[in-house]
Amino acid sequence: MTHVHIDPVSGVAGDMLLGALIDAGVAVDDLLGPLRSLPLPASWSLDVRRETRLGLAGTRASVLVDGEDAGGAWHSASGPSAHHGTHLDELLDIVRGGALPEPVRDAAIDAFTRLAEAEAAAHGTTLDAVHMHEVGGTDAVIDLCGGLLGLHLLGATSVSCGPLPLGSGTVRCAHGVMPVPVPAVVQLLCGVPTVPGAGAHPTGELCTPTGVALLRAVAQSFGPPPPMRIDGVGVGLGRRERADVPNVVRLLLGERESSAEAQTVTVLSTTLDDLDGRVLPHVVRRLLSAGALDVTTAPVHGKKGRPALLIEALAPNESVRAALAEVLFRETPTLGVRWRSEQRATLARSHRTVTTPYGPVRLKEGSLDGRIVTAQPELDDCLELAESQGLPLADVIAAAVAAGRA
Repeated sequence: MTHVHIDPVSGVAGDMLLGALIDAGVAVDDLLGPLRSLPLPASWSLDVRRETRLGLAGTRASVLVDGEDAGGAWHSASGPSAHHGTHLDELLDIVRGGALPEPVRDAAIDAFTRLAEAEAAAHGTTLDAVHMHEVGGTDAVIDLCGGLLGLHLLGATSVSCGPLPLGSGTVRCAHGVMPVPVPAVVQLLCGVPTVPGAGAHPTGELCTPTGVALLRAVAQSFGPPPPMRIDGVGVGLGRRERADVPNVVRLLLGERESSAEAQTVTVLSTTLDDLDGRVLPHVVRRLLSAGALDVTTAPVHGKKGRPALLIEALAPNESVRAALAEVLFRETPTLGVRWRSEQRATLARSHRTVTTPYGPVRLKEGSLDGRIVTAQPELDDCLELAESQGLPLADVIAAAVAAGRA
C-alpha cells in the first residue's frame, strides 16, 4: 500500500507531475509503451532531463510534438499552440483507443470529463459544444495520461495533495487574455483549499487545467499530508525559472500510519423557525457550491417551542468556514451562526467509470488498508441515463453496481 502526497511547492502542471513521477522511480520505457498506443494525430517524443531550480535538483519532462517543445506554447505572446483543438468525445475516443491499463483509462476519462464540464461552466456553453482548446493538445493528453499511468506504475493506493497556490496576473490562451487562475481552473478548484501563491511574488499561472484535472481525478483529500512514513521522494521541474521559490512539485511516497484518515473539520449550524421551506434546497446547493463537505438538515423545536429547522454544514478549513457563514447570512433569515471543531475519519476515496448496458457510470469507491470496502454509483450519472432512456432508476443503479463488482 503506497500513499503519494503531492506537495505543490510552486503550483502544479501535467508535465511537472510527470517529471516528479519519473524522478520518483517510474521507468520511462514503462511509460512509453502504453502512451505510444494512444491514437494521437501528431508525432511526439518525451525529452527527460536532470536539471535544477534554485539549487534543487529534479527531473524535467517535456513532450516534443513534431520535434518541438509544445509545453507552454499556448501562453506565449504568439498565441495558441498549433497542436490543440478537439471535443470531449474525440478525446475520450483517443483514451479508449489505446492500451492503457483499465484503472488509468477510467481515471483519464474522469479527468477529461471534469475538464470539459469546467470549460462548459466557465464559458457558458454545453458539454457537447465545448471546444477543448489547450487541454486537447497532444502534449496535454500525454501529460495527463502519463501522470495517471505513472501513479499506477508506482502502485499508489491513495493520493493526497497540499493546498494549491492560485497565482496572479493574466495569460494568453485560445479565448484571448484571461485572468489567473483561468476560468476552467477556478471551476475545478471549487471546494479545494488554496493559498494566494508561492513565494514573495506569486505572479503568473501556477496551476494549469491539465494538472488540476488530474488531481481532482485521483486525490482523495487536499490539505496537510496524512500521518505516513516517507520512503521516497520525487521532484518534478517546471519550465520557468523563478527568482523567489523553486519552480517544482514534490511527491512524497510512503506508507500511511493509519487505516482511515483523521481530519479536523468545522461544523457550522443555525436553527431557524421562519425559513420558507421552498428556499431550503437552494440554500443547500449554495452551501455545497461554496465548498461544504456535507450539509444536513433536521426538524427540531426552537427556544419558544415552535417547530424549527436545524442546518449544519461541514467546512474543511477557515476560508470555507467564512464562505459558508456568508451563505447562511445572505440566504436565510438567521441572525447568528455557531461553529465548533470536530474530528472525523474518512476512507481513502477514488473514482472509476464502469460500462453498463445503458451507458457509462462513475463509481465512488472507499478503501480501507488498500482494499475497496464500499462502492456506490454516482446518482447524477444514473439519473441522466434513466431519464434519457425512460428507464427505472433502480435498474440503472443495479446495473452499475453489478458492473463494478465484475
